[in-house]
Amino acid sequence: MEWMTRNWKVRPDRMFSLDGKVAFVTGGASGIGRAIALGLDAFGAHVVIVDIDVAGSRQVADQLSQDSMVVRADVTKAADVEQAVIKTVETFGALDIAFNIPGINIRKPAVELTEAEWRSVVDVNLTGVFICAREEGKVMLDQGGGSVINMASARGIAGGVSQSVYSAAKAGVIHLTRCLAIEWAPNVRVNALAPGYLKTPLVQEIMQDKVWFDKTRNLHAMKRFGEPEEVVGAAVFLASDASTFMTGAVIAVDGGWTAGVF
Repeated sequence: MEWMTRNWKVRPDRMFSLDGKVAFVTGGASGIGRAIALGLDAFGAHVVIVDIDVAGSRQVADQLSQDSMVVRADVTKAADVEQAVIKTVETFGALDIAFNIPGINIRKPAVELTEAEWRSVVDVNLTGVFICAREEGKVMLDQGGGSVINMASARGIAGGVSQSVYSAAKAGVIHLTRCLAIEWAPNVRVNALAPGYLKTPLVQEIMQDKVWFDKTRNLHAMKRFGEPEEVVGAAVFLASDASTFMTGAVIAVDGGWTAGVF
């Protein structure tokens, strides 16, 4: 009978398995990237940690149980990313999963933002994602499959005061994801995660501002900031065969922020 689980496209007990898969994680030395690297490893993936912070990357790699690798690369430099991808394939023979995570933010009213500040945020948050996805996509298209996950943000959906450049860049990531999903279908899937505020190094310092913290916390229906590891479930889902019929999707892991106005 077709409805019996033994006849499913993917066995239920194997849907989330990443055994033997090769995962390329940019920004894996800290924050969300670190949590995702640890999570992918726990489900059986070989993780390649790609970051400008080599010492931090090695600290993460030391916690992994599967064979892994650390590669230094600046995601805004195409040559760095290209070499990191080449090294990954030379070492592990494939590139099955890619997470494009690095991001920076400059919180200022739009009239106070300089062009240099604007370009610096867009360069990392949007251009860097494009460069990484392009190089990853070349390999995945050639090998006939793969899953790319780009890191967007709830700010890319909802925007916000003094968040013009960050929100614009993250909205760009969302639409880049959709475009690549269409271009690279049917075999290479491209999706995005859109977290709310998480307790990462990017926001830890500004959390000391109690007025800002209380106002921002209350954007979330759950009335709290998330922990980096609370993104890992959605990350593993998009990386694994549990999401084989998903591409071009944006999953908001945002404590209910984008569900409405509070």
